[in-house]
Amino acid sequence: MGGIEEIIFRRRSIRRFKPDVPPAEWIDGMVLCGSRAPSPSHSEPVRFVRVMSGGVKERLREAMTQGRQRLLEQIAQAGGSKRSRNYVNSYFRFSEFMFDAPVLMCVGTDPQAGRDLSDYPEIEDKGRRRRDLDISVGLAVKGYLLRGEELGLASCILTAPLMYADKPEEAL
Repeated sequence: MGGIEEIIFRRRSIRRFKPDVPPAEWIDGMVLCGSRAPSPSHSEPVRFVRVMSGGVKERLREAMTQGRQRLLEQIAQAGGSKRSRNYVNSYFRFSEFMFDAPVLMCVGTDPQAGRDLSDYPEIEDKGRRRRDLDISVGLAVKGYLLRGEELGLASCILTAPLMYADKPEEAL
């Protein structure tokens, strides 16, 4: 086994990072590989945001902390179980390591990018647009991660900010 198969099988989610910032051209190359992923109607809706500022990371952490508190309050008001509270707290705790990464990449979509069938009012969307955007992100992240693995960079995908921060883009 060699080439792309070796890279795919070698990739792991890493949760401890060296403090060294990778060269900017490496990260740019990873983003370029991610941006080459196919997308519906060649809409290219995926956007990568590089976060290195401690202030931005702190705003995101604060947005997540506030979101966690809101979820815990909702659980309490609904008479929720200890299991629900434990899930919210542990999921948060297991995501905090991301703030130790020297570079935090946030990936999302521009829902205004491109056109598809949902742009026509006479065609019922049935959630297709959202699924298309989600698939586009997945494909782009895969290309990004594989290039990073080839370069020897550690990575881990997290969706926790989406669970806790109502609008993570505002923190960014």
